[in-house]
Amino acid sequence: MAPTSIQLALARGHRWLAMLESGEAKSLKEIATREGIDNSYVSRMVNLTTLAPDIVAAILDDELPNHVTLFDLAVDPPALWDEQRERVGL
Repeated sequence: MAPTSIQLALARGHRWLAMLESGEAKSLKEIATREGIDNSYVSRMVNLTTLAPDIVAAILDDELPNHVTLFDLAVDPPALWDEQRERVGL
């Protein structure tokens, strides 16, 4: 089964965070330039790496509620996991 767009976005976010942590890239802007995409998109995808573990599991198992979009998850996610769960309805 092909990955969902949210699953792909989560994978990208983790890959880009790993590039930052390893020093392979020095900034989100550098990653955006390399990938040929907008800096704000890279930032939003890296935001996905801060999601609560059960939300990540729901993404990977393709069990998020149907109304939840990538925008809901990636744009300004709450820092507290309980608030993230409230936002997505888990």
